[in-house]
Amino acid sequence: MTVELPPARETGSSVLHAYRRLADEFGTALTDLGQSHLVELHSTARELVENVLVRFVLGAERGRVAMRRLREIGPPSELLEVAPYEAAYTAELDRVVLSRVQDGYLFAESVYVTGDPRGAVVLLDRLRDSPVRLDYPLVEWEVMRKGWPVLARVDEDEDPLDRHAHQDVMDWREYVTAPLVLEGRVVGFLHGDTAISGRPLTDVNRDALSMFAVAFPAVYELAVLRHRLRVQRQEMRQIASWADTRTSELSDRAITLNSDDDGEEVNAALYSLPRPASPSTGQVSNLTRREIEVLELMVKGESNGHIAQQLFVTEGTVKFHVKNILRKMGARNRSELTAQYFRIALNS
Repeated sequence: MTVELPPARETGSSVLHAYRRLADEFGTALTDLGQSHLVELHSTARELVENVLVRFVLGAERGRVAMRRLREIGPPSELLEVAPYEAAYTAELDRVVLSRVQDGYLFAESVYVTGDPRGAVVLLDRLRDSPVRLDYPLVEWEVMRKGWPVLARVDEDEDPLDRHAHQDVMDWREYVTAPLVLEGRVVGFLHGDTAISGRPLTDVNRDALSMFAVAFPAVYELAVLRHRLRVQRQEMRQIASWADTRTSELSDRAITLNSDDDGEEVNAALYSLPRPASPSTGQVSNLTRREIEVLELMVKGESNGHIAQQLFVTEGTVKFHVKNILRKMGARNRSELTAQYFRIALNS
């Protein structure tokens, strides 16, 4: 019998289809020959391959597809929102929680629940009301210390709230978790389970989630750098536009035979930028302490969502502060505000 193998470039799904076809033919041939003991061995080997090796290969393939989709997303905030869905897709999970690590606590960032977006919103609200202290004997404390993914099962003989993050909201029975590592430190966690489908979790789910967790920080870092670059380009265009306007005003100004004072005024205009209010006086002094904190994050290019996370307030509160800052600073938009802040920094 001539066996035709699929080309090496074929995807995992195509190879799996070819494998199953050949396995069916082999099993039929053994049955026809009356080799019952070989049929049993063949069935056992096939089950092992499909339940472990094939799932692992397909998980890697799903992870590659997920990363390609994530790279096409622009804003970092949207990446964080979509990541749980892609992690669930990669590791065959029903529920996934993405959390960030900050000041020794675990803060829920986004949630995905299969077929229940409204339920995901409810869970996220509850999780955000219950940040988790990362400390011994929490499983996640050990994961953060070693940097290894874990398949954790809840022991009824111990207090699950002391051992498992988000237990009070998610009511884990078993779950997989993997750390998100950026620049050598754990910056977040992924948690996932199969509570909806009821499928038992295995090391395959754990390892697939781990593969996703290894790749995601690099994609996120690239998105952040791209976002910052766009903001810097906007700032530089704003500054260039201001400088061009100012230069035109100076060159078009009529020169007259006036006193030395007027000449000094012209020289000052030619060789120095106009001096706006310093950060401690003028318009900026009208800002509250919280508004100044928001302003400093705005000019770094942070989105309202990221500002809310760093200041531990709601996004609606940030929007309220942004509106007040623009009004007090006399700016029409963020770009104009950034350029104004930049001039203040240069002259302070």
